[in-house]
Amino acid sequence: MSSKRYEERDAILAKIEVFQEHLELLKRTNVLNDAFPIWHDGEFGAINNFQLGQLPKILVRNPSL
Repeated sequence: MSSKRYEERDAILAKIEVFQEHLELLKRTNVLNDAFPIWHDGEFGAINNFQLGQLPKILVRNPSL
């Protein structure tokens, strides 16, 4: 093989490695975590910053929920 073919092969192998790393990152990505972040807000659970539940001594910040 000529040196140009080795360079082309090496460039292709480098691209394949980059794409494989990107694929592994995408496999670990969960779009639901980005779309619906679940967390806690003080005493309450929250999805997309909307409070889940209420306590007798703590009023709901947004009574329409």
